[in-house]
Amino acid sequence: MKKRLIITTVVALALLAAILAAALNTIFTVTHVRTDFTTYSQEGKEEAASLREELDAFVGRSTTFLKLEEVSATVEKYPYFVIEELEKQYPTTVYLRISERKETFAIAEDGAYAAYADNGVFLRMAETSANRAEGNNIVLTGFDFERSGSPLMFRGTYAEEVRLVTDAIRAKLMEERANVVSVELVKSTSDARNDFFRIRMHEGVVIDLGNPSVLAAEKASLAIDRYLALGDEDRTFGYITVLDGEDGELHWDYTRSGTLS
Repeated sequence: MKKRLIITTVVALALLAAILAAALNTIFTVTHVRTDFTTYSQEGKEEAASLREELDAFVGRSTTFLKLEEVSATVEKYPYFVIEELEKQYPTTVYLRISERKETFAIAEDGAYAAYADNGVFLRMAETSANRAEGNNIVLTGFDFERSGSPLMFRGTYAEEVRLVTDAIRAKLMEERANVVSVELVKSTSDARNDFFRIRMHEGVVIDLGNPSVLAAEKASLAIDRYLALGDEDRTFGYITVLDGEDGELHWDYTRSGTLS
């Protein structure tokens, strides 16, 4: 008798759980996937439209049991998009805020160019260094980078310093590609402390940052301050150099000709 009562209770609880799950599924059903996109290119707008259609496939799913990882995986199929915000808004909505990654760097590879975002994430292979929104990407030369890891990005010696330098330039100029043509690593044959980054600006000025493994961002920031202080005519030629000083301070110079050796 007692055993039968226990079995009856278990069955009743199981039925109650099934009823509750069905009720939750009925009450909390996704009726809308709301997406706010920030895009910078025509391709980004077109990809956003395609992604919206894919995300609409989650309509009709249980809000309660839907895993946000499934939504993230759908977005990850589009390498240019990054999720800024993702949440369930009960009872019936899934909300996403998505931004298009900005192409920033280009590295020559086997007669083509690999395009990367400002944080070094790989985006696509292209025939030229042209940016898919407008203008051109900053060409990186002289570096021995490899594309690896997850997320897939350029990695290796000076990879972090390149990002620090361009972040510092962006902080001063807002849009680094509007001013910077290329960043070249010029390696010393004797001592890595004599390596330097050579940054070519659109107007004509060349910026040399000595020993970029030390205080790369600070050197770039100081160089851009000097650059912005130049008159329009002076920005069409000449060299700005930033070096480590024996006193521990950074030293800069501007010359109309001549540069680091």
